[in-house]
Amino acid sequence: MRRHLLPTVCASLFLLGGCVPYAQMQMENNAVVLALETVQSRLEAVPLRQKRISFISLYLTQTILKTKSDNLLVYENAELDSNYEFRQTVARTLDIVFESFQKRAVASVGGIEAYQVVLPKRGVLNVLVQEKGIFNLTLLYGMSNAQLKEMLIPLHTKIASLIEKDVIVLHHPDNAILTKWDVIKVRFYPLVGRVPRPFNGL
Repeated sequence: MRRHLLPTVCASLFLLGGCVPYAQMQMENNAVVLALETVQSRLEAVPLRQKRISFISLYLTQTILKTKSDNLLVYENAELDSNYEFRQTVARTLDIVFESFQKRAVASVGGIEAYQVVLPKRGVLNVLVQEKGIFNLTLLYGMSNAQLKEMLIPLHTKIASLIEKDVIVLHHPDNAILTKWDVIKVRFYPLVGRVPRPFNGL
């Protein structure tokens, strides 16, 4: 079974009592919201600027947000057209777009995964990531450890011990975006590929 079909499978199994509920991560009403069943956590963050990039099959929206603590977050949504699918695991995709050499998985809740990604010569970046089916991937990064816990603890998830030293907290919009998407990664690595079609020949 393909990993990216898990949310649909889980939704069906959950009705039968056989799978954990599926969480959601989204921007709404000047906040980033994590929702799991009837439980929500909100991190207040006002949009400052937005950038859109197209790589033929992949449409990327990068939104810089400012929190009440005056640090910045980046919310990135990567969406594919219906002829393509993500080819790498979530963990491998993070390695590629952040060009990182090390990361730690620190929590997982309802399909949302939390990582501490080590960026060369920069420090440790807190990242939340959610793959929504085969066509959509959402990232949120730049949180302090306290903000990461603030978002995850209300959802009753276990959090591994966090690296405390050299955690990256963003303050300058001009260099807040830390992912490095490009045509080589998207098309020729590849991060995405065409959805296999049934063969109808004899």
